[in-house]
Amino acid sequence: MQSSTPPTSVDWAKEMAHFRAAFLKVEPRFDPKLADRNILNSLFAWVWRLNECNTLNLNFDKGFWFYGDLGLGKSMTLQALRQYRNGLVTRHESKQDDFRMKGTWLKSAGELANIFSVEGQSALVKFTSDDINLIIDEVGREPMPAKYYGTELNVIQFILQLRYDHRRDSVTHITTNLKLEEIGQKYGAYIADRCLEMFNFIEFKGASLRSRIH
Repeated sequence: MQSSTPPTSVDWAKEMAHFRAAFLKVEPRFDPKLADRNILNSLFAWVWRLNECNTLNLNFDKGFWFYGDLGLGKSMTLQALRQYRNGLVTRHESKQDDFRMKGTWLKSAGELANIFSVEGQSALVKFTSDDINLIIDEVGREPMPAKYYGTELNVIQFILQLRYDHRRDSVTHITTNLKLEEIGQKYGAYIADRCLEMFNFIEFKGASLRSRIH
């Protein structure tokens, strides 16, 4: 599934304009001139499976693990990608057949832990379904373990373990401060190993995005 023939009926200039507009929709002060061009070009390539501008050599069938310091635009970038997807599947019906373009839910790791604490493990099942793609924001900052009466659970470990089984039918995206070598410390070595199969790891560097858009 990694390689494919790019569609020939796409106005690439218009699609790139839609792509930039998605970022501005999420953050009106966003300036693409100050953004990391390698990341933006490769994300666009990921959506369309375009080898030509895939400068980060992304695997088109994997989700994203965005890591780096706070304030670098990790969450905004995934929100913009979701915003772009929403318009894309309307403009191009053929993209509806791409499992990576399914409806995408967004939850923070803390929210997921809180759902378990209030409703129990059964309430997490819908987030492990292959019917949806899932963005989990701020992984590593959730209470660990989360508690539901007398039951304790490492919620993100649980969700990633089950979503791994659906990795060829849906994608998961993560924002976090955790590097690859730190995943095992929080979620276990076997989860860290599975993450290599599930994610493209992209580090966000540089000055805070907030300082760049003010």
